[in-house]
Amino acid sequence: MKKLMSVLLCLCMIFTLAACANTQNSGEPTGEQDNKNDSRVDIGYSVPDTTNPFVGWLTNEVKKLAEQDGLTVQIADSASNSTKQIEQIENFIAMKVKTLAIMPVDPNSMPDIIKKAQSQGIKVLVAGTDTGVYDVMMNTDQYNIGEQIAEMGIEWLLNTFSTDGTPEGLTKKPKVIIIKYTQTIDGKNRSMGIIDTMQKWGYADVVVSQTESITSAEATNVMQNMWQQNSDAVLVLTYNADSAMGVNEYLMGLQGLDKSKIAVFSGDSSDPIVETINRSVNNESVFRGTIGIIGPTIDGELVDLPVATYNALKGLCEGKLVYGSKIVDSVAKIYPEKE
Repeated sequence: MKKLMSVLLCLCMIFTLAACANTQNSGEPTGEQDNKNDSRVDIGYSVPDTTNPFVGWLTNEVKKLAEQDGLTVQIADSASNSTKQIEQIENFIAMKVKTLAIMPVDPNSMPDIIKKAQSQGIKVLVAGTDTGVYDVMMNTDQYNIGEQIAEMGIEWLLNTFSTDGTPEGLTKKPKVIIIKYTQTIDGKNRSMGIIDTMQKWGYADVVVSQTESITSAEATNVMQNMWQQNSDAVLVLTYNADSAMGVNEYLMGLQGLDKSKIAVFSGDSSDPIVETINRSVNNESVFRGTIGIIGPTIDGELVDLPVATYNALKGLCEGKLVYGSKIVDSVAKIYPEKE
């Protein structure tokens, strides 16, 4: 009898444990699942490359502002891969984020996925090239940024090599290297702005690299190869500041180069970039200036770019357009601060 009771008790325990396991594996929420629901992401931020100083700075600043208001931001780095970016956006849709912020790798691939997000009630902010589908479009004139990058380079050439500050006062025709990036619409527009402006100026020997660059490492390699045939160059213009940082690193490592007689100019800005530019005052850097996207002018007042971006995203989370459906960012030439 004792043996029979022991067997019955064991069977009861087995059935009880199995029932508990079935309950936990069913669709019923558990305490752990409840905690996961509480950590919902409000804003999904999809960008090409967070290692880019400008993109990394902007996304982190927006995230800080959101956290102050109790909103959660998840940043997805697509490594400049359009297919990966679409997959990441699909994931944000599945997570049921309130709002998406997208810097498109390939604007032409975005309309369908944006429409899908909108059909799920998700509001979408696009920063960069107009994708044709969005709730808010935030951009600037990329070709004009390229023009202004070239203008900064021309200004430096005249101040450094002209006897009277005019093109006619140049003692010789300076050689200029341009490192472009044309894999996106924005990249192509900005790069062509640089190239067209320098070629129209007509007082420089312009060499455009056939190898393109968007990262510091890529630019270092491009510059090393270009320098073998163009070591007489005195000015380098790049598509973005990350590339400019790579060029600067390469040039600063060259022995015997007169650092006061060479310069790099580019576009985009962040705190580390500005610090590097400031060091050019004493030729501790040859990266001497950039075009910074500083934010939109609203009702006659300039709004800081991270603040404007976050305000637009917060408004979308709340179902309203803070600045309207189109936001045009202002840009400014950033020079080294004088000591």
